[in-house]
Amino acid sequence: MERERGPNSKTTGVQVLVSIFVCLLFIGAYIAAMYALVDISRIDSDSDANRRDAVYAYVHLGLLVLVTVVGFVVGKWLNGLGLAYGLLFFIVLVVAMLAVQGGSYELACRGHNDLVRHWQC
Repeated sequence: MERERGPNSKTTGVQVLVSIFVCLLFIGAYIAAMYALVDISRIDSDSDANRRDAVYAYVHLGLLVLVTVVGFVVGKWLNGLGLAYGLLFFIVLVVAMLAVQGGSYELACRGHNDLVRHWQC
């Protein structure tokens, strides 16, 4: 039994490929941004810690807002389900952020520090 699609709905294959591409694009952008900010994660004073925390807050919140808006727009274009796609991309990026940070901490404690952040184990 095949489900009817709306008049402007893209095929299932296009929806899946676009979704995977957008998710990978934003995960890659997050990893690249965090790698570019490794020097900020080294702290020598309280002002360095405050600066690091502010920069990280802007990067994380900015990317989460951006991926949600992009997800909404992409979802509207794909099949009219903007809110669903916005939420999907938001959740995927949150899970990826947690995985990247947790993984980099574990690697740092085993001698591979400064991948996406400088950790003190």
